[in-house]
Amino acid sequence: MLLIREDLKKLSRATDAELDAELHEMLTWTKSIAANGNLISTEPLETTGRYVSKKKVLSDGPFIEAKEGVAGYFIILAKNIDDAVSLAQTCPLVIKDQAVIEVRPIFAFEKNLNVTATGQIPSNL
Repeated sequence: MLLIREDLKKLSRATDAELDAELHEMLTWTKSIAANGNLISTEPLETTGRYVSKKKVLSDGPFIEAKEGVAGYFIILAKNIDDAVSLAQTCPLVIKDQAVIEVRPIFAFEKNLNVTATGQIPSNL
């Protein structure tokens, strides 16, 4: 999994033209990942959200204490973490020093949980 980390305060102040240019660059990069057979899924994330803990919910957005936050994610296919890192280094936002990418392997359960879109967990687990 690739977690795209950007300065969300700066991103929330970007003009429409700046956002459109960034979107175009990222779409071009995404198409190249898909064409190479490495893309499973990807989505951008809103710049606001909630932090939930046992005792409270903070609603000032994901950048309450941090300068950067997760602006989007990619779930990719890679042989290993080194291949995933090599792919992440080709991101146009990384190349332009506008973002960093956190590369995290997805934990592989012995049995794939395959939770369905309805939230049902298979009964054979």
